[in-house]
Amino acid sequence: MRMYRRNKIRQWIADGEGPTLDFKQTITSAPKIARSIVAFANSRGGKIVVGIEDHGHIIGVDVGEEQYELEKAAKKYCEPAITLEFEEYEIHGKMLLIAYVEESDAKPHYAINKKGQRKIYVRIGDECVVPSPLIEELLQRGDMNYLQRNHAYTALKFEVFEYLKQHSEITVADFMALKKCSERSAKRTLLDFLFEGALRTKDGGLTYFI
Repeated sequence: MRMYRRNKIRQWIADGEGPTLDFKQTITSAPKIARSIVAFANSRGGKIVVGIEDHGHIIGVDVGEEQYELEKAAKKYCEPAITLEFEEYEIHGKMLLIAYVEESDAKPHYAINKKGQRKIYVRIGDECVVPSPLIEELLQRGDMNYLQRNHAYTALKFEVFEYLKQHSEITVADFMALKKCSERSAKRTLLDFLFEGALRTKDGGLTYFI
């Protein structure tokens, strides 16, 4: 088990930060880390690894102190509050804390700053960002909750990739024509692919590319 965990951490470091992985040296501010927690919950979920620098150097932390700050952030500075799961890893005598954030079916969640102001964040690529008005609208309507990701979902993603082999980009209108579906369905599917990291967008959610 110890070797398995060590190999998993090494793989995370090799992969680097992305749609579902964030490295933190330490938690310096509960309101600030709440942005990351909210972003993962509003997107595809993810994990925050505390005790690793951005470029992958392991520095270790006091896991008790870090867990306290994360729990405070998730309860006090996330609205609705978010439940975290924790794991502790020891590597070369240094402790790491892993905070797992599940994708929420109660989107959107808001991060609350020290002034009490509420703001939505999402995870796109390796960044926690304020969403575009189009993406925020989908979250506000609840369109990104309770998504079913089954075999048909995988096949649909393959179909989109095949389309992009012939075209440089795909718009919401293109997807609607390709799948004979509603605008709502096209928007939520393409956005989900964006959150997964399979696609990128250049206009906040109307046009996508690889």
